[in-house]
Amino acid sequence: MTQKEVKIIGSAQKCLQILSYMATLNQEVSITDLVESLKINKSTMHHYLATLVMEKYVIQNQENKKYRIGPEAFRVGECYLRKDFPYQDIDAVLRELQNEVSESVYFYIYSGNKATCVLAREVYSPLHSHNPIGNSVPMHASASGKVFLAFLGEGEREKILEQTGMPRFTKNTITDREVLNKELMEIRLRSFAANDGEHDESITIAAPVFGFGDKIIATVSVSGPPSHMTDKRIKDMIKIVVKYGRVLSEMVHNVVL
Repeated sequence: MTQKEVKIIGSAQKCLQILSYMATLNQEVSITDLVESLKINKSTMHHYLATLVMEKYVIQNQENKKYRIGPEAFRVGECYLRKDFPYQDIDAVLRELQNEVSESVYFYIYSGNKATCVLAREVYSPLHSHNPIGNSVPMHASASGKVFLAFLGEGEREKILEQTGMPRFTKNTITDREVLNKELMEIRLRSFAANDGEHDESITIAAPVFGFGDKIIATVSVSGPPSHMTDKRIKDMIKIVVKYGRVLSEMVHNVVL
């Protein structure tokens, strides 16, 4: 079929242009900005955004009414980037893990100098900060991020920290490179990382997931509020998370990062 014979669906094209624009900005955007930048009537833009929000390709911040890329758009894009990941099988393992620990569990990949959540099984609680699919956490101030830093090559690790810096998020955030390097060495030896309120108030334990050639391609983590995570429970969680890291590594051992 030639280009002249193809019938372009204008509304579909406009929705895709909205998504592309929002992805390029990579930040929340107002409807006024979208209208002015894409030259679309404001009333029509409302209809496009309502459709995209309903299908979860776009999320609206209810406080400032601005819009950003939603989890469904991320899921579609991630499918292209990680087409070899057996997502359904991994999700089934996460469900088993959550049933065992009764806390929120996450599966992260390394994307854009951050650890990015691509699968999640969350326990909703006002005591626990949530990390929906598509959200990222800083490499130096999160359990999964530190696992990636520990098992990535030294050159890649230095490049990441040079580009992102080590900003402080809480009083517990590690901002000293020497202190971080010492912890990364310990993480490599014990094959897990623990994060005690370094990015938010949660306590998180993460373990590496290795793909082809024993290269790290993902992490699996368990996260809960401090009130749930006694010393004994943390010790039990570490054993469980490391175990599931090995289970997932066996599942994705042919995946190349």
